[in-house]
Amino acid sequence: MTAEAERGHDQIWADYLAGQNAARDIWMNSPWVRDRQERSRALMQVTSSAHVAFNIAISPRHNFPVFDRHPFHHPVAYTWGLCCPDFHYRHAFVDGARSYRITGRRGNSPWNEFHLMSEFWGDPDYVQAGAWDLDDFDVAADGRFEIILSADRHEGNWIPLDADRHNYMIVVRDAICDWTRDQPCEVTIETIDAHPKDIGFLDEADLYRRIGKAGNFIVASAKHWVQRTQDIVDDVGFNQFWEGREQNLGGIQHAGYHFMVFDVDEGEALVVEVEIPRKARFWAIQLADLCQHTLDYVNHQSSLNMVQAEVDPDGKARFVISLSDPGTANWLDSAGNRRGIAAWRWVHTDFVPQSKVKKVALADLRDHLHPDHRKVSPEERASTVEARGNGIKRLYGL
Repeated sequence: MTAEAERGHDQIWADYLAGQNAARDIWMNSPWVRDRQERSRALMQVTSSAHVAFNIAISPRHNFPVFDRHPFHHPVAYTWGLCCPDFHYRHAFVDGARSYRITGRRGNSPWNEFHLMSEFWGDPDYVQAGAWDLDDFDVAADGRFEIILSADRHEGNWIPLDADRHNYMIVVRDAICDWTRDQPCEVTIETIDAHPKDIGFLDEADLYRRIGKAGNFIVASAKHWVQRTQDIVDDVGFNQFWEGREQNLGGIQHAGYHFMVFDVDEGEALVVEVEIPRKARFWAIQLADLCQHTLDYVNHQSSLNMVQAEVDPDGKARFVISLSDPGTANWLDSAGNRRGIAAWRWVHTDFVPQSKVKKVALADLRDHLHPDHRKVSPEERASTVEARGNGIKRLYGL
C-alpha cells in the first residue's frame, strides 16, 4: 500500500470513529439522559446504530441479495428505531441498474407491504421510492406470487427501479396480530440479469465509501432521535400525543402515527383513551425508551394491537401505562422506564383517532376506567406474557 493510500485508510477510519464519538456526545448532552438507566440506554443506541450502519451500508451485496430479518432489530438483542413488535420485517438490498425476481407465498397475516427506499438517513440522496400492498398484486389461488424489480417496465407484478440509483433497500412488512397463529408470507429474492452472483470482496475504494456512509448514518441517527423527542415535548409537552411527521422517514408513508413522551412515577398511571375505528387493516400501540428502542415485548406486555387489546362496551379502548401491574386488561408495561415513548400506528383506518391522556393516582385508577374494563389476576397476566413470548419465539425461531 502506498503512503497516500495509507493516509486515506487512516483518515476514513478516524472519521468513522469520530462519528461514533459525536453520536455519543449528542446523546450525553441531550435532555434525555438524566440518570444511569438513561445513560446506559443512550450508549446502547450508539452501539446499536453502528450495528445497523454495518448492515445497511457496508454489508449489502447487490449482486446476491437475500432477505434478512435482523438488520435493524432483534426481538431480544437490539431494537433500533422504534420497530413495531407486530411487524415481521425483512430487508434486502438491490441495485437499480440490475433486475431481480421476488417469489413467495402469502401467509395468513392481515396486511403485507413491500416498501422501497433509496439510501437511508445521513445520505443526501435518500428518498422514498414507494410502497406496494401485496393485495394490489396478482396472487395465485394457492397464495403464490412473483414480483419483478427492474428499471425497464415489466408486465404483471412490477416494482420500478431507477437505473441511476445503486443502493435500494426493500422492506417487507407482515402485520402479525395474533402472535400465536398468524404466519408471515414466504419470500425470496434473486438476480435475473447477467451480472455475476458471487459475493467476492469489496474493493478498497468501495469499502471506504461504505464506511463513510456508515459513519454518517450513526451521527444522523443520534441527531434524529434526540430532535424527534425534543420536537414532541416542545409542541405538546409530556404525556400528550403528537402527530408524527413521517414523510421521507423509514416508517409507513401512508399510516397515521402519533407519538407521546411519557413521564410516570411509582404510584401513578397514565390512562390513554381512544375511540376505535370501525374499519382498519391494522392498529397498535407500543412503548419504547427515550432512545427509541422498542421495549422488551417478549417478556413484558409493552405493546398491544387490534387483536390483543380489549375494547370497552362504549367502543373506546383504554390503556394504562404504569411501572407496576394495575391488574387491568390493557396494561402497557413500561419495563421499569419512568420516561419513554408511546407510539400509535393506524393503517388503512376509516379515520385516525386522537387519544386523550390523563395522569391519575394508581390507587384511584378504577375511577378513570369504564366500569366493565376487565380485571386481570397476576396468574392470568403471567400466562398472557408467556404466550406472547412463545409467539415471538415461534416467529423468529428463538
